[in-house]
Parts: sequence; structure tokens; C-alpha cells
Amino acid sequence: MQAAIETGPVQDQQSGSSSSSGGVTSAPSMASGSKQDKRSLTWSQISKSLLAGGVAGAVSRTAVAPLERLKILMQIQGNEKVYNGVWQGTVQMFRTDGLKGMFKGNGLNCIRIIPNQAIKFMTYEQLSRKISHYLIDNGGDGKLTPALRLTAGAGAGIIGMSATYPMDMVRGRITIQEASNAQYRGLLHATGCIIREEGVLALWRGWLPSGRGTPY
Repeated sequence: MQAAIETGPVQDQQSGSSSSSGGVTSAPSMASGSKQDKRSLTWSQISKSLLAGGVAGAVSRTAVAPLERLKILMQIQGNEKVYNGVWQGTVQMFRTDGLKGMFKGNGLNCIRIIPNQAIKFMTYEQLSRKISHYLIDNGGDGKLTPALRLTAGAGAGIIGMSATYPMDMVRGRITIQEASNAQYRGLLHATGCIIREEGVLALWRGWLPSGRGTPY
């Protein structure tokens, strides 16, 4: 053990002398390059973040799709209360539209939520990394406070929501229609009808209230 301990510094000194004789700039440059690489996600990390966020979003949304549709139906119903609670509302949906109808709009919801959650997940990691290195460069320890994490999460939420908001708006229109009185046949048909009848800006209707709610 003693011999092993004593040989360590010698090897370090030898490696240091060899680097000073021929390659002084190689080690520092590699270190600085590595440090610079850590400031941003690599393409491999970006791909993994997008995949993880997309899969998680699709699975979670599909699991709660009936409740999501019931929530929207309860929000838009008038004075005549058709849906009066979770259990009664779920039974009513099943009687009206069947099992398939309970998941109406979920395919479009997954099309929207996969890029939405993927962008959110990746953007949060990137923003957190940038903020951490900014703190280190200014003499800090690089640890994010709860307020900074909230800032990174809000920024990621706004970016992800803005990127997929038109699909969210169209998805809401398709979700609330009943099978007996269907106005839209799908994503492309609904988008075309909305643009023709209400204009392109209608796809972004309600963006501001949604943007204000992104810090959650």
C-alpha cells in the first residue's frame, strides 16, 4: 500500500513534465472544450430528452383521457346539467358515445402532447444548465434555487405551449362535439374549417390566459 501511495505523485510529476515538454496546450484546451460542451445539451442528450418527454406525455394523457374529456364537457355545459359528477358523467359519456367516444380527441391530444412535453422537458434541462453555468461564471456554486427552477420551468412551459397551441385549440373543438352532432371529421378538417370561418388568428385564441398559467 505504501509503495502504491508513493508512486502516484511520481507518475503525476512525470506526466506533467512530459506535457510541459511537448503538449502544454493540449490538456487545458481539452478541459475548456469539455467545459464548453457541458454548457449545452449534446445531440444525443437532446434526442433522449425529447423521447423521454414525448413518451411520458403520451402515456399519461391516454391514461386520463376520459377524465380530460369529461372535464371539458362539464366546463362548457349550460344551465341544463347533463354531467353532474365524475361517476355520473363517466356513465353518461359511455351511454352517449360508447367506450370509443370516451377517448374522443385522445389521438389528436397525443399528437399535440408528444411534441409539447418533449419540448418542455428538453427546454427545461437546457435552461437549467445555462442558468447553472451562469451562476458558476459569476462566482456561485451553480445550484439552482427554487425561484430559478420556477423560472426555468415557466420558460419551458411557455415555449412548449406556444409551439403546439393551435393543435390544443383544435383538439378542444373536436373533443367537445358529440357523436350524433359531429362538425369536424379530424385534425385537418377542423383546422381548415376554423381558418375559413374564423381566420388564422382563431387558432391562437386564448393563448394569453394559457400563457399566464404556464408557471404551474
